[in-house]
Amino acid sequence: MLIIIRPSGEIALKSPRSRRNFEYTLANNIRSVIKEGKIWRSQGVLFLEVNDDNKNLEELSKVFGIASFSPVMSIKSYNNNLEDIVNKAKEVFAEIVKGKIFAVRAKRIGSHNFTSLDVQRKVGEALYPFSRGVDLENPEVEVFIEIRNDIAYFYHKIIKGPKGLPVGVAGKTVVLFSGGIDSPVATWMMMKRGSIPIILNFNLGGSVHRKFVLEELSVLRKWSGGHKLKLFIVNGTDMLIKLSQIEKRNRVVMLKRVMYKVAERLCDKANAKSITTGESLSQVSSQTMANLYVTEYGIKYPIFRPLIGFDKEEIVELASKIGTYEYSIKLPEYCAISTKARTSVELDEVLKDEEKLNIDYEKVLENSEVIEI
Repeated sequence: MLIIIRPSGEIALKSPRSRRNFEYTLANNIRSVIKEGKIWRSQGVLFLEVNDDNKNLEELSKVFGIASFSPVMSIKSYNNNLEDIVNKAKEVFAEIVKGKIFAVRAKRIGSHNFTSLDVQRKVGEALYPFSRGVDLENPEVEVFIEIRNDIAYFYHKIIKGPKGLPVGVAGKTVVLFSGGIDSPVATWMMMKRGSIPIILNFNLGGSVHRKFVLEELSVLRKWSGGHKLKLFIVNGTDMLIKLSQIEKRNRVVMLKRVMYKVAERLCDKANAKSITTGESLSQVSSQTMANLYVTEYGIKYPIFRPLIGFDKEEIVELASKIGTYEYSIKLPEYCAISTKARTSVELDEVLKDEEKLNIDYEKVLENSEVIEI
């Protein structure tokens, strides 16, 4: 099976050097996902030659950086011979247009003694006897011919990819990963923008929590373009014990701040350039604008919140599409550390509480469990 792969449109807008880098990374990611086969780049697209296996098509649909792809048949067009193309099109498409209203779409790259309109007209005439007619505006089926220099490619399916950028072109980000509905979606969205996520989880629910986090990451791994996901699990119970020293209604915000501080140390260690969270503005008390300011105060890395403007229904819809929702909803609510969390905690209060806790963030990270998926 030969497949033509069209990179995301924004890749074509990059400078020639960046475009080559992005296409090279995309090709490597495809090689990592499709273990067998041959891949090569050609004039803005990639070609993949694999065994006739529908599983390959499913895996390609989860590789970021791909706008669309199509299984194709090809012929070498000797001496700009349009008749060869028409005969091959008739052989390939006759059954596909049979009894249907159809349209022919053609495009060319290179120098030929015929135009794209010539191809559409001649192929349309050859296929017309098999069909119920032609309708260029609203056909039941479309057939495509793409002529690249001396080779013509024939296809009738355009399968959508996830678009975005190839994972790996945008560096690393440390993700605060609770295992709830939001953080897996935020992780997915950062991978879509080319980032490699490093996962930081504060385990507040023991083995059950750990199990579902690992299952969610197994799903996300399928979207990672072959990149392994590194998980750091911190003993959250130890943090809760320390938080018992401060006022109840400040504990949620303080816990988030502790998470940011540990994430900052992990960025240092892993050469990551940002921190990512699944926070959505005003979804819960710790995510008001005032509390977001307090929790991130003094953190030296930029904090990305790809879900900041999403409502819960939109996030759930994305989680279902990604495949993490079925695991996220199984996670029970662990350790309600405060039922009276404030929507606006004063910065000076939090900074005083932070001094009182006297947490060794380096040690917290050193004692974490590290798993590679």
